[in-house]
Amino acid sequence: MIAHVGLVAGEGEAAHPVVIPMLYARLGDRLLLHGSPASRLLRTAKSGVEVCVTVTLLDGLVLARSAMHHSMNYRSVVVFGTATEVTDWDDKVAALDRLTDHVLPGRMAVLRPHTDKEVRGTTVLSLSLEECSMKVRTGPPVDDAEDMDAGVWAGVLPLGVAAGVPEPDPLMPPREVPDQVAAWSRGAV
Repeated sequence: MIAHVGLVAGEGEAAHPVVIPMLYARLGDRLLLHGSPASRLLRTAKSGVEVCVTVTLLDGLVLARSAMHHSMNYRSVVVFGTATEVTDWDDKVAALDRLTDHVLPGRMAVLRPHTDKEVRGTTVLSLSLEECSMKVRTGPPVDDAEDMDAGVWAGVLPLGVAAGVPEPDPLMPPREVPDQVAAWSRGAV
């Protein structure tokens, strides 16, 4: 659900790396990002500088028989490229819908449409997935032969995102939690 977006902001001696966590979504062969037009990161990204976006899903802790062989099971992707601003109205609305549905699948179906003010007041960037790399680690620990009889528990402690009990907005009149919210789970992403 969270991408880390990195770029070099500023010029010359004032140039410095910036990395910001952001909500993202995928639409076809494009990665979508959005935020306030006042966001320095988004303003810099749409100016044509190279960006790097990373997403990592942690699937488990790999606990080995020696400290040096501890690891993690994970899935990660790194995307490189130049982001472009989505300016076509219909494309921008579709991108905002996709970003919302990435948070909770089907959410846009129960919400009012975006207002013109909301669409105008949001910057949406699109980044091609043409230049990306993926790295995955799965499986049990890989211990040295001499450590196999160490008498220490070894294996994988699975991890995942789990939703807690929904907390209604205190300003909302009491109502049942919709099935869509109560049943949320990411499953395989």
